[in-house]
Amino acid sequence: MVLDDVQFTRRDYQHRTRLAGLNDPADRRRLSIPIHLPLGRRTLIRQAVMADPVRSRQRTARVLQQHYGAGPCWPAASAA
Repeated sequence: MVLDDVQFTRRDYQHRTRLAGLNDPADRRRLSIPIHLPLGRRTLIRQAVMADPVRSRQRTARVLQQHYGAGPCWPAASAA
């Protein structure tokens, strides 16, 4: 199901996710992407844009490496 015609909800999981720990599922970290809503609360998901795409991409890569870099699958995952 595609939800591109529904309202973007800022306090939901539409621009964030939880990262589980490699060895401890209770070790969680939240990853959020800064979003700009051009129409405020009326903005649909398809209208939302990343506030700073270059910086968001760099930060996301850094957080993922910090959280999963020690895992056995990291070399393959980071090459993709």
